[in-house]
Amino acid sequence: MLTNPAARSWLLRLYPADWRARYGEEFAALLEDCPLSFFGLFDVLLGALDAHIAPLDANGRILRMLHQPRRSAIVVFCAYIAFVLAGISYNQTIEDDLRALNSAHPDVALAYHIVFFVAPLSLLAVLAGGLPIALVALRHALTGRRRDILALFAVPPLALALWLGWTAVIVRVIAPAHPNMTIHETFGLAVFVSWSGLFVLAAIASTAAVTIAVSRSEVSPQLYRFALGPGVAAVVTMAVMLGGVVAWGLLMRADDPAYLNGTSGPFGLSVVTHWLIVVSVMALATLVAAIALVRAYRTPVDGAIAGTATAGA
Repeated sequence: MLTNPAARSWLLRLYPADWRARYGEEFAALLEDCPLSFFGLFDVLLGALDAHIAPLDANGRILRMLHQPRRSAIVVFCAYIAFVLAGISYNQTIEDDLRALNSAHPDVALAYHIVFFVAPLSLLAVLAGGLPIALVALRHALTGRRRDILALFAVPPLALALWLGWTAVIVRVIAPAHPNMTIHETFGLAVFVSWSGLFVLAAIASTAAVTIAVSRSEVSPQLYRFALGPGVAAVVTMAVMLGGVVAWGLLMRADDPAYLNGTSGPFGLSVVTHWLIVVSVMALATLVAAIALVRAYRTPVDGAIAGTATAGA
């Protein structure tokens, strides 16, 4: 049982005000009476996310997003995006030294190539599960003339165009005007931070927009259930890539510890610190995606979650 009133109040406040007004008392009573396991807490937190990104249905019942396979498919997608951002950061860390490192350390090169060659398989798995859902949601928006959903689907291409436009400005205007610019000076660092920061913001905005668009669309539960299969493949490939990144760092520590202690990137972090951050983000993303899939497979095919009230069950 969650006996701490402050903890119950904190969990309840994660939900929107409208949701709390309708279901708050019942939800608080259930939190007080039911044991809350780790998986139950995970459900409560995801339920809060659902409540913020998806509206109540026409009958005033709890969010349609609370169907577990639907929620899990979206969580896997979001976790994968976080994993990819961490992977890009990892690649940038060693990009300049990659050829020399691979030539001098064949075992390190093998660990890197595991990540490099498995990455497309992971992308294909995510596309296999997510693309049919996105297409159905887009068709629903077009046939129903849902301008709000269409606007959300427009965010990813617009965000990409904005980032590519800024990249072109840097390459064609800023770089020629400052040929000696480096990331170790203030102006060069500002340009790099603006470029990389815009990329991260574009990825976050695109992910959030697609998630909200799908959550507001009429997509059959069977299609979400189908997406769980590719989701498993995606999580397995994420775990393999995580293992490759971990192996890379451990092998570098054994072969060339001086390299790991050197600095990397514009912020002066050591390579080992950057590597540990990347590994932590990748591990968390993989764990979250795996838990979401486990929860989905433990839910009956035709069972819809009645609400986060079942979180402690």
